[in-house]
Amino acid sequence: MKWQFAVLLALAAPVVHAAPWLCTDRDGVKTYSYEQESATRKNCVHKPIPSPNVWRTAPRGSAAESKDPDFPTVDARTQKHRDADRRRILERELAEEKKALADAMKRLEEATKQVEEQRRARSTDRNQARIEEGLKPLQDRVRIHSTNIANLERELGQKG
Repeated sequence: MKWQFAVLLALAAPVVHAAPWLCTDRDGVKTYSYEQESATRKNCVHKPIPSPNVWRTAPRGSAAESKDPDFPTVDARTQKHRDADRRRILERELAEEKKALADAMKRLEEATKQVEEQRRARSTDRNQARIEEGLKPLQDRVRIHSTNIANLERELGQKG
């Protein structure tokens, strides 16, 4: 069975690496052919099929490289202003996230104290489980704010 699979794979290998040819018949219907001999007899053109998994660089002489007047550009002064504005926005967001983290940690601490008081009072297991479930959203908030702070500090180039 293994040798049959190997033979099938060996026969399919040339087809996998064959170059596609775009063929247009007399009615204008377009088809692809992978056999070079039949494609040349049908007057087909070599047409590579684009793959979404392949990164392609811009061709030389593209609008990005040339001084095309229609291509949008930004002068250095405007870019510096944009960068400064962006930095101020990120710093403001960082300060807001730190305040939100402090508030979330305070709420979590208060809720944790309440859970400890319930444990000391030897409440029922049912009430205990319900109270501990109430801690999960508070813990999630603390985690989210901590992650946001780390991401903002990384974006600003600060060490967290």
